[in-house]
Amino acid sequence: MSDIIKVSSKGQITLPAGLRKRLKIKPGTYLRVIEQEGDFRVVVVPEGITSLLGTVPVSEPQDFKRARDAAMKERIGARRTRD
Repeated sequence: MSDIIKVSSKGQITLPAGLRKRLKIKPGTYLRVIEQEGDFRVVVVPEGITSLLGTVPVSEPQDFKRARDAAMKERIGARRTRD
């Protein structure tokens, strides 16, 4: 099946109702966008983001606040060098 959809001025798209119904996509469902050779596809993430819990092995307790702060600083630094 193929549908044509339009991207809004905010970069948003609306998935056709029939597609949402067939794939059981409800509000709050997570979708993964995969870029492939100048194109992309959208895949339903099973059970949302919580399905990823425990998929990354760690050898010691993690300080998520420190990791988040470091990631934010790194992203800000990348933006500054890009601008």
